[in-house]
Amino acid sequence: MPSPVLIAIDASPASSALLTLARRYCCPGEHELHVLLAIDSTFAVHEQPAPYTTEELEEYPAACEEQQHADHAVAAAVRELQQAGFTCQGCMVAGQPVDVIVAKAQELNCELIIMGHRHLTRLGRLLDPSISSKVIDQVQVPVLVGATGV
Repeated sequence: MPSPVLIAIDASPASSALLTLARRYCCPGEHELHVLLAIDSTFAVHEQPAPYTTEELEEYPAACEEQQHADHAVAAAVRELQQAGFTCQGCMVAGQPVDVIVAKAQELNCELIIMGHRHLTRLGRLLDPSISSKVIDQVQVPVLVGATGV
Protein backbone atom coordinates (compact mmCIF):
# COMPACT_ATOMS: atom_id res chain seq x y z
CA MET A 1 0.00 0.00 0.00
CA PRO A 2 1.39 3.46 -0.90
CA SER A 3 2.58 5.60 1.99
CA PRO A 4 0.57 8.78 2.50
CA VAL A 5 2.34 12.13 2.20
CA LEU A 6 0.59 15.40 3.08
CA ILE A 7 1.39 18.52 1.06
CA ALA A 8 0.10 21.66 2.81
CA ILE A 9 -0.25 24.48 0.30
CA ASP A 10 -1.68 27.96 0.28
CA ALA A 11 -3.29 29.53 -2.75
CA SER A 12 -0.20 31.49 -3.76
CA PRO A 13 1.87 30.84 -6.88
CA ALA A 14 4.77 29.93 -4.57
CA SER A 15 3.01 26.65 -3.75
CA SER A 16 4.35 25.23 -7.01
CA ALA A 17 7.73 24.88 -5.25
CA LEU A 18 6.12 22.44 -2.82
CA LEU A 19 4.75 20.35 -5.67
CA THR A 20 8.25 20.27 -7.16
CA LEU A 21 9.60 19.02 -3.81
CA ALA A 22 6.95 16.31 -3.72
CA ARG A 23 7.83 15.16 -7.24
CA ARG A 24 11.53 15.13 -6.32
CA TYR A 25 11.26 13.17 -3.04
CA CYS A 26 8.21 10.99 -3.62
CA CYS A 27 7.67 8.18 -6.10
CA PRO A 28 4.47 7.27 -7.96
CA GLY A 29 3.31 3.88 -6.76
CA GLU A 30 5.20 4.25 -3.47
CA HIS A 31 3.53 7.40 -2.16
CA GLU A 32 -0.07 8.53 -2.15
CA LEU A 33 -0.14 12.33 -2.09
CA HIS A 34 -2.73 14.41 -0.26
CA VAL A 35 -2.92 18.13 -1.02
CA LEU A 36 -4.36 20.22 1.79
CA LEU A 37 -5.22 23.89 1.89
CA ALA A 38 -6.32 25.32 5.23
CA ILE A 39 -8.56 28.34 4.79
CA ASP A 40 -9.49 30.84 7.47
CA SER A 41 -12.94 29.94 8.81
CA THR A 42 -14.20 33.46 8.12
CA PHE A 43 -13.65 32.82 4.39
CA ALA A 44 -15.24 29.37 4.27
CA VAL A 45 -18.68 29.53 2.70
CA HIS A 46 -19.03 25.78 2.00
CA GLU A 47 -17.31 22.71 3.37
CA GLN A 48 -17.09 21.18 -0.13
CA PRO A 49 -16.77 22.85 -3.55
CA ALA A 50 -20.30 23.88 -4.55
CA PRO A 51 -21.99 26.65 -6.51
CA TYR A 52 -22.71 29.82 -4.56
CA THR A 53 -26.24 31.04 -4.15
CA THR A 54 -27.17 34.57 -5.14
CA GLU A 55 -27.60 35.39 -1.47
CA GLU A 56 -24.11 34.10 -0.60
CA LEU A 57 -22.53 36.07 -3.45
CA GLU A 58 -24.30 39.25 -2.31
CA GLU A 59 -23.71 38.81 1.41
CA TYR A 60 -20.19 37.29 1.37
CA PRO A 61 -18.46 38.36 -1.86
CA ALA A 62 -14.92 38.32 -0.42
CA ALA A 63 -15.43 34.92 1.20
CA CYS A 64 -16.84 33.44 -2.01
CA GLU A 65 -13.90 34.78 -3.99
CA GLU A 66 -11.34 33.53 -1.45
CA GLN A 67 -12.88 30.07 -1.26
CA GLN A 68 -13.16 29.80 -5.03
CA HIS A 69 -9.48 30.76 -5.34
CA ALA A 70 -8.58 28.08 -2.76
CA ASP A 71 -10.69 25.42 -4.50
CA HIS A 72 -8.97 26.17 -7.81
CA ALA A 73 -5.52 26.01 -6.19
CA VAL A 74 -6.22 22.57 -4.72
CA ALA A 75 -7.69 21.26 -7.98
CA ALA A 76 -4.72 22.55 -9.99
CA ALA A 77 -2.21 20.97 -7.58
CA VAL A 78 -4.01 17.61 -7.64
CA ARG A 79 -4.19 17.70 -11.44
CA GLU A 80 -0.46 18.48 -11.74
CA LEU A 81 0.52 15.64 -9.41
CA GLN A 82 -1.83 13.17 -11.09
CA GLN A 83 -0.33 14.09 -14.46
CA ALA A 84 3.08 13.27 -12.95
CA GLY A 85 1.76 9.76 -12.22
CA PHE A 86 0.85 10.06 -8.54
CA THR A 87 -2.28 8.84 -6.85
CA CYS A 88 -3.42 12.14 -5.38
CA GLN A 89 -6.37 13.62 -3.54
CA GLY A 90 -6.98 17.14 -2.38
CA CYS A 91 -9.15 19.03 0.06
CA MET A 92 -9.70 22.44 1.53
CA VAL A 93 -10.46 22.59 5.25
CA ALA A 94 -11.64 25.60 7.22
CA GLY A 95 -9.72 26.31 10.41
CA GLN A 96 -6.42 27.40 11.87
CA PRO A 97 -3.62 26.13 9.60
CA VAL A 98 -1.57 24.44 12.33
CA ASP A 99 -4.59 22.60 13.74
CA VAL A 100 -5.83 21.59 10.28
CA ILE A 101 -2.42 20.32 9.10
CA VAL A 102 -1.71 18.35 12.28
CA ALA A 103 -5.20 16.81 12.35
CA LYS A 104 -5.10 15.81 8.67
CA ALA A 105 -1.61 14.30 9.02
CA GLN A 106 -2.79 12.23 11.98
CA GLU A 107 -6.03 11.22 10.24
CA LEU A 108 -4.11 9.99 7.18
CA ASN A 109 -1.30 8.45 9.24
CA CYS A 110 1.17 10.31 7.04
CA GLU A 111 4.81 9.36 6.84
CA LEU A 112 5.84 12.86 5.70
CA ILE A 113 4.48 16.41 5.60
CA ILE A 114 5.66 18.82 2.93
CA MET A 115 4.94 22.48 3.62
CA GLY A 116 6.25 25.96 3.01
CA HIS A 117 8.10 28.51 5.05
CA ARG A 118 8.07 32.26 4.65
CA HIS A 119 11.29 34.11 5.34
CA LEU A 120 10.42 36.54 8.10
CA THR A 121 12.43 39.07 10.04
CA ARG A 122 12.81 38.58 13.79
CA LEU A 123 10.02 41.08 14.34
CA GLY A 124 7.88 39.31 11.77
CA ARG A 125 8.39 35.97 13.52
CA LEU A 126 7.53 37.58 16.85
CA LEU A 127 4.30 39.10 15.51
CA ASP A 128 3.33 36.18 13.26
CA PRO A 129 4.92 32.93 14.49
CA SER A 130 5.91 30.32 11.94
CA ILE A 131 3.21 27.82 11.05
CA SER A 132 5.84 25.30 9.94
CA SER A 133 7.64 25.54 13.30
CA LYS A 134 4.40 24.97 15.18
CA VAL A 135 3.56 21.94 13.03
CA ILE A 136 7.03 20.48 13.55
CA ASP A 137 6.56 20.82 17.32
CA GLN A 138 3.24 18.94 17.22
CA VAL A 139 3.82 15.99 14.89
CA GLN A 140 5.85 12.81 15.18
CA VAL A 141 6.68 12.50 11.46
CA PRO A 142 9.31 14.25 9.33
CA VAL A 143 8.42 17.64 7.88
CA LEU A 144 10.07 18.74 4.66
CA VAL A 145 9.99 22.53 4.63
CA GLY A 146 10.50 24.45 1.40
CA ALA A 147 10.90 28.19 1.06
CA THR A 148 7.76 29.58 -0.57
CA GLY A 149 8.21 33.32 -0.41
CA VAL A 150 9.33 36.41 1.39
